[in-house]
Amino acid sequence: MSVSEFVDAYLRYAIVPAWLIAGLADWACHRRAHIERNAGAKESAMHLAQMLEVGIPLLVALIFRINAIVIAIMLLGLILHEITALWDVHYAKQKRDIGTIEQHVHSFL
Repeated sequence: MSVSEFVDAYLRYAIVPAWLIAGLADWACHRRAHIERNAGAKESAMHLAQMLEVGIPLLVALIFRINAIVIAIMLLGLILHEITALWDVHYAKQKRDIGTIEQHVHSFL
């Protein structure tokens, strides 16, 4: 198995499933916390923004050959995602309790 094949398999069969499981765990934490009653649509909008900030650079990286522009888009997405994540936690902690498990799930995501 070449290094390229190993990396491809690792991303497909380890990282992506772990990321999906963490996303499901985050959904379960939010459902348990009833964010629709306390943090509401604003927190959900921040989550959508974070998904776009990760999803768009990921899509660009999957479609186009990796070059300086693609890496710049990915770095911009990372920076925007981190800023939105900080804003999300700052907003949410004023509206509801953020448990330890949810904090760990967020750090993984």
